[in-house]
Amino acid sequence: MVELERKIYHEQIRLIYNQGLVLIAGATVCAVIITLFLWRLLPQSTLLMWLGAVVLSTLLRVWVIYTYFNSDAEARERHVWGPLFWLGTLTAGMIWGSWPLMFYHLYSTEHLLLISSIFAGMVAVSAASGSIYLPSFLSFSIPLVLPLSIAHLLSGNESMVLTGVLLIVFVVVNLILASRGNRQNRKLIRSQLVNEELMKRLAGEKRIAERAVIAKSRFLAAASHDLRQPLHAMGLFLSALRHREKEQAKLDIINDMSKSAEALNGLFNSLLDVSRLDAEIIEFNPVHIPASLMFDGLRAQFTQQTEEKNLTLQVDAQEHVLFTDAILLERVLRNLLSNAVQYTTSGTIILRCADHVDGSKLVTLQDTGMGIPEEAVEDVFSEYYQLNNPERDRSQGLGLGLAIVKRLCELMDLPLEMESVEGQGTVFRLIVPGGDPAQIAHEPGPELPLQAAGRRVLVIDDEMQVLQSMRHMLENWGCKVLLAESARDALKVIALTEEIPEVILSDYRLRDNHNGVDAVAAIRESVEHDIPAIVITGDTSPERLKEVSGTGLSVMHKPVSPDELQRAIHALFVTNDRIGAAASGVRKAGAEVSRAPAPLVINQ
Repeated sequence: MVELERKIYHEQIRLIYNQGLVLIAGATVCAVIITLFLWRLLPQSTLLMWLGAVVLSTLLRVWVIYTYFNSDAEARERHVWGPLFWLGTLTAGMIWGSWPLMFYHLYSTEHLLLISSIFAGMVAVSAASGSIYLPSFLSFSIPLVLPLSIAHLLSGNESMVLTGVLLIVFVVVNLILASRGNRQNRKLIRSQLVNEELMKRLAGEKRIAERAVIAKSRFLAAASHDLRQPLHAMGLFLSALRHREKEQAKLDIINDMSKSAEALNGLFNSLLDVSRLDAEIIEFNPVHIPASLMFDGLRAQFTQQTEEKNLTLQVDAQEHVLFTDAILLERVLRNLLSNAVQYTTSGTIILRCADHVDGSKLVTLQDTGMGIPEEAVEDVFSEYYQLNNPERDRSQGLGLGLAIVKRLCELMDLPLEMESVEGQGTVFRLIVPGGDPAQIAHEPGPELPLQAAGRRVLVIDDEMQVLQSMRHMLENWGCKVLLAESARDALKVIALTEEIPEVILSDYRLRDNHNGVDAVAAIRESVEHDIPAIVITGDTSPERLKEVSGTGLSVMHKPVSPDELQRAIHALFVTNDRIGAAASGVRKAGAEVSRAPAPLVINQ
């Protein structure tokens, strides 16, 4: 409290010094005007002496104000500035108050009334400054008015006596107003200082919270990377084992193990979605797409789950066309459907699309599940929040589904509405822009089977488990596999085998602070060929995702699905074959040209 009062005092001093020059200038101008007005009526030498005293006082006060404003912050905190200011106003008030002693007997009644009016005006102006710093009002107004009032009271003239009484009353009234104004200003200053202190605390707490969020992201990224490595290897081993095993009983066990791995993969993908949103690397690419195409895919994904729980899944897309990002909207609807299946024990889940206003479409998902309590309506969109899962059963996810839904809808600028009644069910509504049927892109034809026999694939990873699992899986596909733990090892393998890989699969984070991007660049430079490459990473930190996405290379996130990896490698083989065919055509054309007489070519 003492510290706060000290700050209030210094703020008052700062404010009064800010107004000091205006007050001084006004009083000096009044002194000059009065001197000119009374030049012929009063003794000029005495009048000049009084004006000289006013000017000298003015110069001293201006010098004090100038010194204050040119002092550093520490010097301004000294207590001396308040007394110096009111000593200046006291001096000015005494100089003005000496007027009656010098000229009272020379004035006519009219002039005395004029001077009284001027003094009253100066008191009123001083009251305004007194509301900021009360001593400045007292030190100026009392010596200013008191001598003149006493002279009026002792004059014996009824009009002057009344004027003297009125001047005293006027000073008292202005003192009361100035005191109230001073208290009000102190309250305002106190509120301002308290708010500033609260803002500083809030900024400090915000920095702490931001550091905690960053620490959380780093921890999750590090933990995710370390856990994704063995999970990635396990998925690849299971894929290789499935291709080699023929006995159905053992295949059933392998399939059950694969489902467990896929469940873990789903949890990690939720973390990855949040990290990608934090990194702001998710792009919004709207296309014209039939709602039926997306809805049929979702129906296929959730039919088995709804049948296992004896739920009815109704999907009605009709002939509507949407204009949005198909991948992101499907992710939103998949999360909503997953929640609906999870929290609905009986009844129906309905996904439909209907016309809405201004050509837009209304996508509705309705379930007959447990509903959401009114007090939890806002919380369900928070990260890691789950209803009815106090034991944190991981089979129910991480509580990121609706948080991801909300952020993806904000990214796509899609209004999201939710209505829920506890014990009856929940309805989600999405307003999606309508699309143009004439601009629907044609679906690509079926992919050709992977022709990988004898194709050379270089795998770079510093985890031996991952290398071995990749080798087993790629060899099952017929690939010829080259393994390396670093870019240096890869160059040695290429040199020893004298075989240039057709595709490079590299982990992002390698030993000794090296990374897969640099490894790919080094190999490309060494063989003088832009070998197609995929960077596979287990990092989910926003910073790392931004860094990897800016390389221009294909990026996949561990644990990688074998089917997904097979499609990606197939695409790179096709691209590589096209480039090779084009280069072969160029070489053939060059050979035809070379049969003609060759001109002289100077090649730098």
